[in-house]
Amino acid sequence: MSTGLHYLAASQRSDGSWNGASGPSTGIVGICTIAFLATGHVPGSGTYGAVVSRALGYLLSKAQPNGLLYCGGEGHTMYYYGLATLALAEAWGQSQQPELRDALSRAVTLICDCQNVRGGWRYEPVIADDDLSCTVMMLMALRAAADAGMDVPQEVIRSGISYVTSCHNGRGQGLDGGFAYMPGQPSGFARTAAGVASLQLAGNDRAGEVAESVDYLLGFQPLGTRSEDDNVTFYGWYYATMGLYQAQSAGPWGRRAWAAWYPAMTRSLRSAQASDGHWTGPHDQFPTATALIMLSIPCRYLPISQR
Repeated sequence: MSTGLHYLAASQRSDGSWNGASGPSTGIVGICTIAFLATGHVPGSGTYGAVVSRALGYLLSKAQPNGLLYCGGEGHTMYYYGLATLALAEAWGQSQQPELRDALSRAVTLICDCQNVRGGWRYEPVIADDDLSCTVMMLMALRAAADAGMDVPQEVIRSGISYVTSCHNGRGQGLDGGFAYMPGQPSGFARTAAGVASLQLAGNDRAGEVAESVDYLLGFQPLGTRSEDDNVTFYGWYYATMGLYQAQSAGPWGRRAWAAWYPAMTRSLRSAQASDGHWTGPHDQFPTATALIMLSIPCRYLPISQR
């Protein structure tokens, strides 16, 4: 992991951001921050403590009065905002730095205010329609904030989980056990991984949807023969690794799933890493950051990774 961390640290800009195809992004800064936190580097402490401090300073500089953490022009506003909120939550949970609390509190309030009547979220910070991807990202951010000690209304979490389960294509309905992007649509690996992770992190580790979906995930690479669009490989593996790690608490089947998944995923990631430490894929530094997070999940530095 050291070469990957070195790559991210060396490519950070002086303002704390990382440049990308669309310019600096709060989402990319958020996921890179989480990568350092996941490997034990907290603000002002550890080899890369200064890198984390600069990244958090950048996120705080983009915090708007209504709570939005966004640069503008990035697209997928709520997803990037959710990643930035997740980073603040994990950083505050580890460091309890007072300057993080206000921005995190306002970010959490805005997320709650944007939830629609079905329990979901979409790509803009307004009450609108919904999809699984954005909803899971919002639930991840809220769960991390709650784990760190922030007051998060439980009804918002329950309603969000209800939406996620509505996207499940259950075997009892004659379907494949995976999750869809929206209710009634076909299942996919990345969508299923996201659904499993959100249910697990909400404490629903013994839900029937989890067991069915874990079985669905294990049929895909790096374990099974099925594959999905390369554009979602790191996104899907990121959620799958979190979900399967949490599945260990569900019983022997969950422990077997993790024991098979983690070594296979690790081998695949290490074979794909470039000599300078980075991983190649869509969305600039996202593949490198998520690969580092996946590899470090057993270290349990992040509050959200603790079973």
